[in-house]
Amino acid sequence: MKNKYFYGFLITFIYTGYNAQVSDTVKKLAQPLSTLSYAESSHIGYGGEESKIYNQFKKIAKTASNDELYYYAMNGSNALRVYSAKELFKRNDKRFLFIYTFYYNNPLMMKYTLGCVGENKNISEFLKDEVYSAQDYISLRDHLLKNKDKQDEISKLQLDQIKELGYGKLTEENINAVKKYNRQN
Repeated sequence: MKNKYFYGFLITFIYTGYNAQVSDTVKKLAQPLSTLSYAESSHIGYGGEESKIYNQFKKIAKTASNDELYYYAMNGSNALRVYSAKELFKRNDKRFLFIYTFYYNNPLMMKYTLGCVGENKNISEFLKDEVYSAQDYISLRDHLLKNKDKQDEISKLQLDQIKELGYGKLTEENINAVKKYNRQN
């Protein structure tokens, strides 16, 4: 019986300690997403309108540290969990592998709208999709940078969009390391 109270206290203490590490600015930015059980890609619907939910998270990503993102990836609403984990991947944070493994072993289903198509899947599947789609962004980015002297306005716009999505610094080696880990587990 004493152990039960001890573990309850310990969990509460850890949660409170982690929550205290999230700045007030980030908490305020995360508030609109704190109850959402679904997430959306950057552009949604048949017309490709910008997602308000995704844009709100972009504000969080600009301000939040990796530790704050990790906190939300493990403790936030479903929207904050998936967005934060994806952002940690883009930042090449090694905790991404732990997050992926955690949701793979402890499935948490959620709805994610990609363009005009909604899917219900485990968060780990959305994270895996992120890893594999990142390869295309990185490949295009590297190709455009390789031919920098031959760039036109469209190429420059594409590069800007790739960087805006957070793929400015991620490398093929980063992606391959995650894929290798995924194959091993």
